[in-house]
Amino acid sequence: MTLLRFFKRQFIIAHVSGIPVRADYRWLLVLAVMSWVTASGIHSLTGNIFTSLIFGVLTTLIFFASILLHELAHAVVGRMENVSALEIVLHPFGGLTRFRHAPDTPRAEFRIAAAGPSASFLLAVLFAGLMAAFNWLDADIPTQLFFTLGVLNLLLAVFNMLPGYPLDGGRILRAYLWQRGTDLNEATVLTGRCGQVIAAVFIVFGIVVALVQADFFTGFWTILVGLFLYDAARGIIREVTEAEQKLVEDVMRLPVPVTPETDVRHFIDHILPFHRRAVFPVAKDRQLYGILTLEDLKKLPREDWSKTKIRTVMRPITPDYFVESDTPLNEAEEIMRENGIGALGVIDAQGNLVGFLRLSGRQKSQIIK
Repeated sequence: MTLLRFFKRQFIIAHVSGIPVRADYRWLLVLAVMSWVTASGIHSLTGNIFTSLIFGVLTTLIFFASILLHELAHAVVGRMENVSALEIVLHPFGGLTRFRHAPDTPRAEFRIAAAGPSASFLLAVLFAGLMAAFNWLDADIPTQLFFTLGVLNLLLAVFNMLPGYPLDGGRILRAYLWQRGTDLNEATVLTGRCGQVIAAVFIVFGIVVALVQADFFTGFWTILVGLFLYDAARGIIREVTEAEQKLVEDVMRLPVPVTPETDVRHFIDHILPFHRRAVFPVAKDRQLYGILTLEDLKKLPREDWSKTKIRTVMRPITPDYFVESDTPLNEAEEIMRENGIGALGVIDAQGNLVGFLRLSGRQKSQIIK
């Protein structure tokens, strides 16, 4: 168990456009295996095992760079859709991009999900062109290596378009269902079930390849991919199911209210330094009057801070700025995604402010394959 935990530990490879790129130690093992397999495939062309290994490692690193570009495509389109990426993780079966929160619309979900396979397909075309160029020059080794890279990127694009969560095709299917009016959580569970079916097919196919064709390496690897997909799909289904059972009172935080009569200068000098939040409830005697956002405060000139009261710059309370404590969490999340502030005041049955809820932690984490 200790060894397994060690191999799952992550380390940072680089930062790209401010996004940390991580990998776990299992990735190094896969890098070594793929390098050896690639080197074995070109050994007859080089006639030298050392040269073959150099080409094998180089080709494998280029392929993982291709996976990184696949994930960066998700991140770039996500930024265009106002969904920032927290990190990119390279793992033994590819990569994933973790976003700060889920896309707000089916259109954004579709565009972000489709960006990765599109990038992989373009890379496959690029490597096919390089293969053709080196083939024309009668350079056998680069021709073989670029052929391998082209095929791998094409397979990566096709594999990710399979319609099951957490694959990109599953997210595209989820966007379609969402657009057609299906509840987002219901669409997520449905695509997760599709992902489990696809995973089961991979596992069965891997067993057949290993036992019938005696190709143990391909069969074993296919089984591992299937198990990984099944576990990921099961995880998202469990997460959605648990969220549907949770109430707001299970996850809300204690509020840090600001009174309407507080001036902005006092708030910035004496409250904000101790509570680094982007949104604050405005309340007096436990009655909720409005919501204060730092984004709104940025519009106020500094020279007006001392003479401006919070009630002047707050957003007056409306029904989409608060919920009762016994509201289902998934309903509250939907309200927060649509109310423009990503937060809610929480009141009890008597209308008293008892908590505050923000899109953070589990609610914000969104993974794109």
